[in-house]
Amino acid sequence: MNFIDAPDPEDFAAGTWDDLRKAVENCGGVLRVHMGHLRDLIDAGRLGINVRNDISRRLAGIGLGHLPAELPSYQGNSVVLYQQGTPAADVVEAVRGDNFVRAENALRRLNTKGDAEKLAAIAAIINGE
Repeated sequence: MNFIDAPDPEDFAAGTWDDLRKAVENCGGVLRVHMGHLRDLIDAGRLGINVRNDISRRLAGIGLGHLPAELPSYQGNSVVLYQQGTPAADVVEAVRGDNFVRAENALRRLNTKGDAEKLAAIAAIINGE
């Protein structure tokens, strides 16, 4: 299986939201970053609920989703960013929601298209392996 060499969250920094979007795209549509980096992009001092909600909205505005669904309040916590409109996004959104038909279809596609390896790669990134 080919893994894309993603930067360590400790070493990663993006200067702009567009840089962040490009970094996610260049890492196979999935990238783990620290909340502190996202906080710096929004130029905020603390990761209060309003700042985290603003970060979530800005990520959605550049076509990115995030795990966990509720962004953590500590700058050292990692989050996984993923590109919307990808098979990874389909699975995340299907499992999160109440649309069981969509979840069933997304999971069936994974099992029948050989995308199980891709899902294992995403799980490895999420788990920091």
